[in-house]
Amino acid sequence: MENLLIQLAIMVFVGILIGWFTNYLAIKLLFRPYKEVNFLFFKIQGLIPKNRDKISENIAETIEKELISVKYITEKLKDNDVINDEVLDKLLDKIIGEKLKKSIFEKNPLLKMFLNDSVIEKIKAYFKKAILENKEEIVEEIVKIAEDKIDFKEIMLEKMKNFSLEEMERIILSVSKNELKHIEIIGGVLGGIIALFQFFIMLLLKQI
Repeated sequence: MENLLIQLAIMVFVGILIGWFTNYLAIKLLFRPYKEVNFLFFKIQGLIPKNRDKISENIAETIEKELISVKYITEKLKDNDVINDEVLDKLLDKIIGEKLKKSIFEKNPLLKMFLNDSVIEKIKAYFKKAILENKEEIVEEIVKIAEDKIDFKEIMLEKMKNFSLEEMERIILSVSKNELKHIEIIGGVLGGIIALFQFFIMLLLKQI
């Protein structure tokens, strides 16, 4: 009886170890090795590094179709009051106020006699009025340029291609650390259960 218990304990322990290690190795093989390694009759490379371009393409396409796209952003620009008094005041202060004083006044100090604060405020008020009166046309033009010139999918693909595999692995593992650890534990539990079944089947076969 004692021998059977020792045999059972050994089988369960080995089953747990094999189940855990198998899942641990499978998780590691998602990323490792980064570069293709040649063994005797086969080649091995991490699943994600091997299919990086295809995965990047699918992720970029899914994000563009399902989550966010240039069209979605431009529609939000149309719906929201993007060009308003507050935005214009800040913009004109920066362009006319700061730029005028730095560039024009520095090159032509005599203009300070004619372009005082009162005149600058009138220039800003003129531009502000002109922009507000043509706000819809300006937004439409911005939207048109964005839709024609910006390829959201291409931008995401470029970013993902420039993203190092080490950094990608670090982020995914940090985000899914608990879930991946559970997968390892489940592998061990299943390995132990399978070992139990094998033990009882072995006992039944001995009885036959």
